[in-house]
Amino acid sequence: MKVTIVGDSFHLDGNPTYTRLTGFPEADPRLAGLILNHRVVNGIFDDLTPGHAYYGDGVDAWAYPDTGTWNAERNTDSFVQAMRAWRDHGVIAFTIGLQGGNPFWTSPPPEGVRIEAMDSGAFAPDGSLRPAFMARLKHILDRARELDMVPIVNYFYQHQVRRIREDALPTAVDNATNWLLENGYDGLIIDLANECHHHAYYPALRVDGIHTLLYRVRDDVDLYNARTGKERRFYVSASFGGWESTAVQLARLPESFVRAVDLFLPHGNQRTTEEVRQAIATLRERASAIRGHTLPIVYNEDIADPQTPSGVDSAGDLAHLEACLEAHVSGGNLIRSHQAVPCQAWFGGSEVQNAWFAATHALAGQARPPSSVLALYHCI
Repeated sequence: MKVTIVGDSFHLDGNPTYTRLTGFPEADPRLAGLILNHRVVNGIFDDLTPGHAYYGDGVDAWAYPDTGTWNAERNTDSFVQAMRAWRDHGVIAFTIGLQGGNPFWTSPPPEGVRIEAMDSGAFAPDGSLRPAFMARLKHILDRARELDMVPIVNYFYQHQVRRIREDALPTAVDNATNWLLENGYDGLIIDLANECHHHAYYPALRVDGIHTLLYRVRDDVDLYNARTGKERRFYVSASFGGWESTAVQLARLPESFVRAVDLFLPHGNQRTTEEVRQAIATLRERASAIRGHTLPIVYNEDIADPQTPSGVDSAGDLAHLEACLEAHVSGGNLIRSHQAVPCQAWFGGSEVQNAWFAATHALAGQARPPSSVLALYHCI
């Protein structure tokens, strides 16, 4: 099913999400047009830095306990195996990152460890794409298509972006966008830069300068359509960190940014429920003032405590999810164990994982099989 944006809602093949026609006949009516999502940006993770011994003990930081070694393909395979369970529990969208995210248990990482010391992204310094990373991404996106899920593809991560030369950023954008188009994907949501206020970004990726590259994604899609006669569409934005997702900060969003995006992607990290409500109201006011209409809002990261001890899981505040539903906003989550490498359980792990999926399942109700399965059934 192809995702489209209609007003401030999401549709699949022309019908609102979480309705009978899109696979969720028992869903809470408030979910119609929304996308429950979670952040699993390290699904294609690998680290090209030799050894991975970041703790000074000579031990591979990413090693699986049962083998003593890291295996990027195993990581992606187990991710893909969990995707059907996510959808069956009402989570139909997810954020996957070309440059991943913080793979350590805490944020910031342990003392003396720098994420910048890793080389863990799909882009080479000249903006070219690394085939092994993109093969893993294809595995995930193909499965998402089979399951009628909605991928949010993040291109750049603040702690890996300077692995790419500044002058190669436009090339990186072109290569990633054209790869997605040439591999047949449509209706994707593009999160161009995770937490685009961050000082680590080159100026062209910060909130007051990113509009040029946001438009470049659209230009790439338009050129592809003109060349092939197809009618593909990607929806573009860039996300804000938890501190930048407050009403005071969002009221200052540059007009250039608001005009360039198709949706807003705030983060709820360490925010109160009232702050979430105020942020939603401010984003709607800002869009209406500049664009004359509101835009969809998707919280695609939310974690209450990013600094739990190693091995102690953490996730977003379920009260934030309820506040989102009240305001017709898509709620999301970041489960620490789903971002820490290696992920031991992409589904059915910790207490906070189980609480999140129990909440989303209660909202979405029993899911019908995805359209790919139904089509196969009707062919038998």
